[in-house]
Amino acid sequence: MRVAVEQVIQTASTVVQGQLAAREAVTILATLTRDALPAARDLRATDPERADIYSELIVALGRELRRTENLSDEPHQVRALTDDLARMLQALG
Repeated sequence: MRVAVEQVIQTASTVVQGQLAAREAVTILATLTRDALPAARDLRATDPERADIYSELIVALGRELRRTENLSDEPHQVRALTDDLARMLQALG
């Protein structure tokens, strides 16, 4: 269950670290997000402490991605990535 959530976080992290282009991450998240959103809601109910930790990570990743959005060659892809993270954050409660 939480693996899908962790994969979303890991994918966003690789973009922040410069190991993956935002467009590649958006492609990956198109598949992951549909499984990760219900998993995040379940995680909130079954392991709220872990959900809180994941929420903090997502906020930090989103903040860093937004900071680099204007500098990116693919700002619309970075925005799509932060939108996916925002949906994850909302699902985590």
